[in-house]
Amino acid sequence: MIKIFRNIFVILLIFSFPILPQAFGFGCFGFVGGFGGYSYQQYKPAGLNLFVSNFNTTNSEYIDKELSEFNTATGYRFGINFFRGKFTSLFITAKGYYQQIDENHVADIIPTAVTINYDYDLKIKNWGIGVDVGIPITNYLSWKILDGSILINSAKLTETINSSQGTQVTNYNNDKTQLGYSIGSGFILELVKDYISLEGVASYTQFSIDKMKSEEGADFLYSPDKNLNNEKFIKYGGFNAVVQLNIGFPL
Repeated sequence: MIKIFRNIFVILLIFSFPILPQAFGFGCFGFVGGFGGYSYQQYKPAGLNLFVSNFNTTNSEYIDKELSEFNTATGYRFGINFFRGKFTSLFITAKGYYQQIDENHVADIIPTAVTINYDYDLKIKNWGIGVDVGIPITNYLSWKILDGSILINSAKLTETINSSQGTQVTNYNNDKTQLGYSIGSGFILELVKDYISLEGVASYTQFSIDKMKSEEGADFLYSPDKNLNNEKFIKYGGFNAVVQLNIGFPL
């Protein structure tokens, strides 16, 4: 699937420029600029939620506050529009970005008179490179017909245990970097035409994380049943929504 999107991007970039008349004038060679905004991501962390279920079952007799399942992360995205070329009836953008999203859940266990607090913080990082293709609807509103990116993904889970004995912190990271992709559509509202715009995109993002290891090299185990530990930490992605502010400069 990733190869298919990569080929589509290349074909669009190669064949669009010579066959489409560009509107010449100030910025006739296109625009370069930066962007930043808010990201909302749904995902399916099968292995992590297996751990959550086992945690609640194992400590059911002493739980004061259960550990909730992970499924939605939020955070920020910022990046660069390397090039946005505007033609008579079409625009094409090549871009790169960094995204960090986070989800946090806590649980309280009271095995004795003293409460033990467990805090699990998951950070997911994505490096993306892609293109989008769109058409103007009015002078100030455009439709992004296709917004596609190839992603490099990583994750970090921090386990913090607070008790009367002190604080214990363990960090787990994915043992290898993995690729994914994102494909969607959206709209661009020009606030200051060609220079400042507000952009909204809804997409499907596919990514996965196989295994997580501590800094000492120990596996993050989901269950005492060894067979269940073969499940992926994050099995697949899901719906993603981004709202961002773009600032452009003419080339």
